Amino acid sequence: MRQLSLIAVLSALAMPVVADDAAVLLGVDRYDALRRVSDATDILAATDALQDAGYNISSLSNGSARDMNRLLADLADTASSGDRLIVALAGRFATDGTRSWFLAKDTEAPAPFAMNNAISIDTVMQVLATSPGQAILVLGYGQSSFGSFGRYLREGVGNLDVPQGVTVIYGEPDDVDNVLTDAIAEPGQNVIGFVRDSRRLNTLGFRPESLVMQPTGSARGVVAPAVVDLSLTAWNNAQLGNTIAGYRDFLSAYPRSPFSQEALRRISELELDPVRVVQLSEEALNLTRNERRTIQQNLTLLDYNTRGVDGIFGPGTRGAIRNWQQSNGFAQTSYLTAPQINRIDGQASRRAAELAVEEERAREEALRLDREYWEETGARGGQAGYRAYLDRYPEGIFAQEAQSKLTVPVEVDSRAAREAEEALNINPVLRRLIESRLAGLGYEPGDIDGRFDRNSRRAIAAYQAQRNLSSTGYIDQPTLARLLADTIGR
Repeated sequence: MRQLSLIAVLSALAMPVVADDAAVLLGVDRYDALRRVSDATDILAATDALQDAGYNISSLSNGSARDMNRLLADLADTASSGDRLIVALAGRFATDGTRSWFLAKDTEAPAPFAMNNAISIDTVMQVLATSPGQAILVLGYGQSSFGSFGRYLREGVGNLDVPQGVTVIYGEPDDVDNVLTDAIAEPGQNVIGFVRDSRRLNTLGFRPESLVMQPTGSARGVVAPAVVDLSLTAWNNAQLGNTIAGYRDFLSAYPRSPFSQEALRRISELELDPVRVVQLSEEALNLTRNERRTIQQNLTLLDYNTRGVDGIFGPGTRGAIRNWQQSNGFAQTSYLTAPQINRIDGQASRRAAELAVEEERAREEALRLDREYWEETGARGGQAGYRAYLDRYPEGIFAQEAQSKLTVPVEVDSRAAREAEEALNINPVLRRLIESRLAGLGYEPGDIDGRFDRNSRRAIAAYQAQRNLSSTGYIDQPTLARLLADTIGR
């Protein structure tokens, strides 16, 4: 197979109507730092066939990223003036799963944040999208290659977000060259049918039943009548929209087109399609954004997940509608009629009332359990009972009462307790240690200053109550021994 250097072949025999149609062919089989790719430059053999079909050809074999970008930049500059756009890339690709790149000859180590020596597939598709319905991206790469370019990149092509009207054809490098010569450049050939008949090619994006890129009756190198080419463009645009109005407009403009019978058949199918009838019925309702939000809210209330309540009926909402229709014995069209909307609203209202009753029952049961627990704990008095109640019901019915009981100042004039503490002769250092230990155990004695003030007494009393000691707020021998033995953070 011949290897071509950088060329920019401008067709001298191009048809006037399609003089700005363009094709860019890039093949790389030899890389400076990566493995070879067999047959990747075979796509350049389609240069003559595409040139004869009226395309302005730019082709490059084993090119650098700089040269590749130059050719594609030229295509981007002229894309808007052409009817047919073809880009064919064969070689090695890299992807992070969402974004994909075509690697140039001088690519070294692909990295997700520095893909300098590579071509963005997403950008190429955006350029092709300027000719919806007559734009094809051909990708040739190893379909069974699972190599890795580090932690975030792997070989191959990821999930492509193909713009409307762009057809993507992909397969092994030695298979995709045939689609260029035998389908895209072949007069009257249905490209989609050609791919469908091949077991080694696949398509993404715009896939109508019929996609003809070369007008019927135009041999390669022979100028085709302008009306045929315009009819082809209009036909592909009609297929892109796939509406009754679009096909009727096509028939009105090109009643003698070779696609007129197919256009009539498509109109008949759409008119008889029950799903299409229901779709038109829903559209005739002219639902507002707020009305659509209400429907989404009602479906969600009925446990049909719409994946958001935004007033836009996307795939999530359509799926929820379809599931609701199935559960309620309707045809699963994913489109709503006025009676169905009324039924959804009625079901949602009933469900909302049921939930309100359930919530009231749950609230009453919670209050009953709250009161019962209070009777067994706080109602019987004692610091331990109050704390047990607050541990379970910090926002309960009796929480405020229990909290007030815990914060009642202890009696500081208990003579026996005071005398027992004085008999211990606790010095300021030990007092600070006691306050520090209480603070560490979470009893909040106030400032650690060696002075037993009101906060300190309250903390001592709370500690004593929880340890089943005499809750006086004064240090006695059992309290001191237990306090010094307790481990902070237990």
